[in-house]
Amino acid sequence: MTRVAVIGVGSMGQNHARVYFNSDEAELVAVSDANEQQAERIGKKYNVPFYKDYKKMLEMEEIEAVSIAVPTSLHKEVALFNMYKRKHILLEKPIAASEEEAREIIDAAEKNKVRLMVGHIERFNPAILELKKRWPELGEIYKIEVQRIGPFPGRMTDVGVIIDLSVHDIDIINYLTNMYPTKVFAETQQKLHPHHEDSVTALLRYGKDIKALLSINYLSPTKIRQLKVFGEKGMFETNYLTQELFFYENPGYTSDSWDTVIEGDMRKIIIQKKEPLQAEIEAFLSCVKEGHDAPVNGQQGLDVLRIANYLISSAKENKMVELSWQRKN
Repeated sequence: MTRVAVIGVGSMGQNHARVYFNSDEAELVAVSDANEQQAERIGKKYNVPFYKDYKKMLEMEEIEAVSIAVPTSLHKEVALFNMYKRKHILLEKPIAASEEEAREIIDAAEKNKVRLMVGHIERFNPAILELKKRWPELGEIYKIEVQRIGPFPGRMTDVGVIIDLSVHDIDIINYLTNMYPTKVFAETQQKLHPHHEDSVTALLRYGKDIKALLSINYLSPTKIRQLKVFGEKGMFETNYLTQELFFYENPGYTSDSWDTVIEGDMRKIIIQKKEPLQAEIEAFLSCVKEGHDAPVNGQQGLDVLRIANYLISSAKENKMVELSWQRKN
């Protein structure tokens, strides 16, 4: 069993602790949080030592791997210290506060020969995994629409909705299409967030002519997480929250010709549901144990952050931005 600890046991980190505690492949040995009362609460809940200072925790406990779920502004500091201590890392998204910091984290992982996985949790949503399998069933892809909305989380003060939420769907669209966008345009609003945008509407172009439309905000009294994919043979509709996938057939398509779209049958695809975080952590523990590459690696995390930053730049400059994908070696 892999001996693990969680650094940052707030709203997300405490779920990491829960999953590790219940895992047959890991032993939760300690937790830490800058909020000592929160660290104590989670430590006592799972009967493990708790620390205010993660550096002291690493000195006192025998730990092989850590989940890091601290504020984004602290990702670089905490990740680098753990890498220098040769700890494998599951780092919550986004990978870092800036592209430069992300590159430092990636380089440090390579230098210290530790596994780095970025916590883009929607990659492990069963509905998305099933959609990926069935992607060819749509034929040519025309358009992707995403709606990710909900109430404003008061805890989120260091980044806006683009870095906090849009990165989920950017990563998923990259994953589904196996491409990166070539052009982006975004408009934002700031209604409730004290420092950053809390609403974004964005258009991303993939390949020759696939348009992805993102509608993401903190302004909704109800939470909605949906993705729709339109193609020549029909439409897939995915509900992230319920882990449901529906296919709407276009009977107007035949192998010989296609000149219309008409309403056809709707089919609900049966999916075996599973908590995405559990699947994500199982994948992390597997790459630590087996030594294979992480399914969401540091470079992918950096690329998603770059796209998010392009959206921010587009909104500030009020213009379409073309993306360059020349990477540093």
